[in-house]
Amino acid sequence: MIKCRASSVGLQVKLLIVGSIAALCLASCGAKGPPRTPQGAVPETIKDLRGKAGKQGIDLTWTRPTRYIDGKELSDLAAFVIFRKEIAKNCPECPAPFRQLATVNVEDQQKFIKRKQFGYVDQELQPQTVYRYRVFSKVMDDSLSAPSNEVEVAWRSQ
Repeated sequence: MIKCRASSVGLQVKLLIVGSIAALCLASCGAKGPPRTPQGAVPETIKDLRGKAGKQGIDLTWTRPTRYIDGKELSDLAAFVIFRKEIAKNCPECPAPFRQLATVNVEDQQKFIKRKQFGYVDQELQPQTVYRYRVFSKVMDDSLSAPSNEVEVAWRSQ
């Protein structure tokens, strides 16, 4: 009988511990508002991508997005992903795929003042070639925005 009583006390203690943990987990739910659809957590599209031939290469500039497409303030911007395609000299109408060129990391997440303008200089260029660019915003969970406006820049050897 003593053995039976000790095992039932041990079982009660275990149930009490499991119940306490479950109650803590349920009480500490992190939801602070209504759930958001994954599409709503995507950054706004960059609409002001600009490009021009410079001394060192093709200079690309754009403004940092500040909101998600659902209108909420953007809080987890991680990087910008730049894509480029080369326009064929002998067939400008021929389809060509965009290829990832570079990633520009955003490193001011915890700072009070955040950078408003970003840029990139493409130096991997061929003379007498036309390039087309577009930029995507990337958030911490690796979601990408829709592509920015496209810019086309001709590179002539300087």
